[in-house]
Formats: sequence, structure tokens, C-alpha cells
Amino acid sequence: MSEKITLTPPPELLDAVAERVANLLGPTTQPEEGSPWLDVVGACAYTGLSKDALYKLTAARAIPFRKKASGQGLRFHRDELDAWMEAQYPRVDRLG
Repeated sequence: MSEKITLTPPPELLDAVAERVANLLGPTTQPEEGSPWLDVVGACAYTGLSKDALYKLTAARAIPFRKKASGQGLRFHRDELDAWMEAQYPRVDRLG
């Protein structure tokens, strides 16, 4: 028979682990509150697309995006993504 062992770490240890993980992950990629601009991770979360799908759409120029003049970093505007989603998924008034 095996015995079940339960460990309860102190809250200070859990806080320290959470802080370490946050430091390893780096800064959050969430846009500042109220900002209409999204990075790749934010655009994926907003549209429900995978990174791979989003990059394929940007390479094909099939989704609206902005690129820094220096060529690094993609940004997406929420309003433009909303319009794109409306075009991709038109409203269906009734089924059948």
C-alpha cells in the first residue's frame, strides 16, 4: 500500500516562487489599460488565433497590423481587428 503525503508550504515560500517565476517570464505583455494597441500575444488573446496563424496572416497581409519603421515589433489596433473580425465572421440573422 502507498501512503499519501501532503505538504503545505508556508505562504512566504509560495510568494517567493511566484515572484521568481514572474521575474523569469519578464514583463507582462498586456497592453496598458485603455490602450487600443496590442502586441502579438495580446492580439492572439483578443482574436483567439494562435501565434502561428497570426504570423501567417500578417505575412500574407491578410490581417491589419502595424510594423515599426525599423522593422521590429508588430502591433495591432483593436478597432482594426474588430473590423477584420466583422468581415471574416459576418452576422448570421438566422440559421438554416
